[in-house]
Amino acid sequence: MENKNQEKWVKILGKGMLTLPKEWRDEAGIDTGDVVKAKKERNKIVIELKDQTKKVPYRTYTDSELDEFLKEDKLPKSLSERIDRFLSTAKNK
Repeated sequence: MENKNQEKWVKILGKGMLTLPKEWRDEAGIDTGDVVKAKKERNKIVIELKDQTKKVPYRTYTDSELDEFLKEDKLPKSLSERIDRFLSTAKNK
């Protein structure tokens, strides 16, 4: 990819979203769902392309993985009740 300076005005949409011009995405090889790094440098926001040689510290989890995490994280009922009693006692002191 040729490193030439380019400028375009883009509109900020709901939730702070913006659209990178299609020609830039095409030149950079950015596709829907790709992960890029954004950083703030004083009054600039810089979007860095993913280094193809490095692993990005990001992943998504399936619904079944999330359900398993929540199941493993749940306190036993007896412990949960003890904590509730302790907190309500501490609150009343």
